[in-house]
Amino acid sequence: MANDAITWADLLEIYRNSVWVDDHTASLTIVSDGIARTLKLVEKSDRAYHEADIALQDDKAQLAVGSVVEVRIGSPHRSLGLLSKDWDALLASSFSRMREPSAFFIRSDKTHNETLPPTETLLKYRSTLKLVKMLSESALFADQQQAKLVYFADARVEVQVKFAAKDLRSIDPAQVDLLEKVLEGEVHAEQRLGILADAVVELVSGQSAAGRFHYLMQNVDELVRRVHDGYRLFASSFSYSKIRSELEKTQSEYVARIHKTFSDIQGQLLGLPVASVVVATQLKAPTMCGPELLSNIAVVCGACLFAALLIASCINQWMTLDAISNELKGQRTRLNAEFSEIKDLFTGSFDALDGRILWQRWIMGLIVGLSVIGAGFTVRAYLVLTNVDAWSCLVRHGPTS
Repeated sequence: MANDAITWADLLEIYRNSVWVDDHTASLTIVSDGIARTLKLVEKSDRAYHEADIALQDDKAQLAVGSVVEVRIGSPHRSLGLLSKDWDALLASSFSRMREPSAFFIRSDKTHNETLPPTETLLKYRSTLKLVKMLSESALFADQQQAKLVYFADARVEVQVKFAAKDLRSIDPAQVDLLEKVLEGEVHAEQRLGILADAVVELVSGQSAAGRFHYLMQNVDELVRRVHDGYRLFASSFSYSKIRSELEKTQSEYVARIHKTFSDIQGQLLGLPVASVVVATQLKAPTMCGPELLSNIAVVCGACLFAALLIASCINQWMTLDAISNELKGQRTRLNAEFSEIKDLFTGSFDALDGRILWQRWIMGLIVGLSVIGAGFTVRAYLVLTNVDAWSCLVRHGPTS
């Protein structure tokens, strides 16, 4: 304390050690030399007296540590801080409802701006002011002097920031923190505030003018839900063009990959009639071991080998289609989870790809079936035409001329 200047710390020490007898008089316990010096200063300095508005009731009181003196305590100069009878008295000021005073003291529960740990009421008061700050940023205009927020939708909507101490019980600090988290970030900051403004207007439009802010205090969770859902919808709509462009590009790639599963075996398909029907016409009807029998065996083995290779190729391509199908399912799941609001716009593209994969599988199944039938037909023709024991000719006796 320099010269005759009074600081808020000096006053706070006096307030904390005072017991009010009535609105203006208190019993002060001098617990430190600092309190004694402050009382002596206000007694001898007019400036200190007017700034502190504190006076001893007994000019002859002993200002010693441990003594109790009766003092008159009034309102200090506003530049130092606020001294309020109770929370309602503090909240009677419109400025205190818009932002926390830099210095204040509540006589009823001895709460002040530096109270540690903060009381529950102080925490709820600060959460309410945090809500006021976010609403002020979203409003078209915030009147600090009249504690009023102005929005404009179809018509002018005003929200009077008016609440009493009992209303602080309605606020949920955790929900206010969630709302702050939803709004934080530089990306689309204006759009987030715009979504909050729309949510406020929708919630208070059916409420009386005097009860609008208190209704918002009771329904911060609804504000959080609406802002969260509204921003997700905005983000989805904002990303629609980019997503569609990427999806169309990806769709073209998938179509090419699906088409390739068929084109890879298309050349082999041209040999399918040869392996099934044409080769059967090359079979002879041998009656003894000789070149005709060997020719028949070679034709049948070649037809069966061709059918086996073609079936193996089809199985391989089927597995490729399975891999493509799984990739599509993963993309569809991600799109549904991240952009659920616009997922229906892309359902047709995924369904078309799924339909193409299903068609390719039917083709693969048909090819496998025809290969088996063709090979079976060739084997059957061999058995009908060949009346010689081929195994005996090849293994036991060998071919004869």
